[in-house]
Amino acid sequence: MRAWLEPLRRNQRSQKWAQRARSERQKQCFEALSLLQRYIDGELDPSDVEVFEQHLDACRACGLELRVYLDIKSSLADRREDPDHAAAARLRQFTMRLRDQD
Repeated sequence: MRAWLEPLRRNQRSQKWAQRARSERQKQCFEALSLLQRYIDGELDPSDVEVFEQHLDACRACGLELRVYLDIKSSLADRREDPDHAAAARLRQFTMRLRDQD
């Protein structure tokens, strides 16, 4: 085996390992984000909460996503006004049209 090839092979192995690690991280993030709303609403089992929070500690992107959701929830909670009935009716009509298209 030629010595000059070895660094290239090591680099290829490193790239493959990094790609697998990214793929695994993406799977973990997808799973974590699927639990996000239930976490915010306090609907997760304690064991799921622990796993979710461990992921948040290790993943800055998911932590930022949680922060956005919490900010939105807080902002909506601050709005104590009656809902705009005309806007609600327009939204209902829009969703009915979407449903009827299928």
